[in-house]
Amino acid sequence: MIKKDIHYLEYLIAREENQTISEAEAKLLADFMQDEYDRSEWDTQQMGAKAAVSAGIYKNIKKRNQLKKPFRIHYKHAVAATIALVIGLGVLLKPQPGIKEISIKTASKTDSVKLEDGTLVYLASHSEFKYPEHFDGTLRSVSLVKGNAFFKVAKDKKHPFIVSSGQIKTSVLGTSFHIGLDQNQASVTVITGHVKVASKTQVAFLEPNQSAVFNAGRLKKRELSNVALYSWYKKDVALNDVALGEVFTLLNFKYGVDFKAEHPEIENTRITLFLEADLPLQNILNQINYITHLKFESYGEIIKVHH
Repeated sequence: MIKKDIHYLEYLIAREENQTISEAEAKLLADFMQDEYDRSEWDTQQMGAKAAVSAGIYKNIKKRNQLKKPFRIHYKHAVAATIALVIGLGVLLKPQPGIKEISIKTASKTDSVKLEDGTLVYLASHSEFKYPEHFDGTLRSVSLVKGNAFFKVAKDKKHPFIVSSGQIKTSVLGTSFHIGLDQNQASVTVITGHVKVASKTQVAFLEPNQSAVFNAGRLKKRELSNVALYSWYKKDVALNDVALGEVFTLLNFKYGVDFKAEHPEIENTRITLFLEADLPLQNILNQINYITHLKFESYGEIIKVHH
C-alpha cells in the first residue's frame, strides 16, 4: 500500500487541529493565510461586498467550531484563507471575454504546439486539445478534450498551469507530465517535478514516476517502475527490456492503431527496440517480428497479433 502523501500546508493544519503545532509552525501557518489574504484581489461585482462576505464566513466558521474541538488559529486568518480560496475559484470560473480559443485535433499522426508562455504540448494520435491564444489573469488554463498529451510546462510561480481533462484538473507551476483521457478514465503520469491532481472530492499529490487514475468516480494513486512508455513524443525512442503491451500502447500514441493480442501472455513478452524518427509503422512491426516471431494482421486501425 502506498503511503499517502500529505502536503506541508495540510500537515500544518492537521497539527493545529490536533493541538500539537509548535509556536513557530503556528506563526508560519498564520503568516501564510494572512499573506494569501493580502495578495488577493476582490471582484465586488462578481462576488459581492467583501465586508459582507467576510462577516458571513466568520459567522459560519464560528458556528462550526462550536461543534468541534478548539481550533487555535485566529478567526481573521481562517476568514483570510477562506476568502483567498473563494477569490481563486472566482478567477478560475470567471469568463475571459475577447480571448480567442484555439483547438487542435490529430488524426493518425502526432502533433505539437508551443503556447504563449513557452509551454510545449505534444499531442498523440486521435487527440483534441484546446488553449487560449493569450493567457490572461492569474491562471494558465487549457483543456485536453480527448486522447493523450505530454506537457513540458514553462515555469512561472505566479501563474499556475491548469489542465482540465474530463472530471479532473491537474495543477503545476513548471514540470513535465502525461495526461490520458478516454470514455472510461483519465490518468496523469509525472516525469519531472510535482503535480496536484484533483477531482470534485479527492486530491492527489504526485512526484516523478507516480501516476493518478480517475475511474468510476474515484482517484487512485500508484507507483510506476518504468516510464519509458511516456517517451512516445520524442523523435527517437529507446525502449530497453519493456513489455510488448507497453510498446503497443506507445505505437497507439504515435500511429493511432490498436493492437489486439490473440493471447494475454503475448503482451508480457519483454523486448528491446530503438525507434527512429518518422520510421514507418510497418518497419517497426518487421523489427518486432524478427525478434519475437510474432505475426501481425492489419484491419484498418486494428492490428491483430498472434503466434
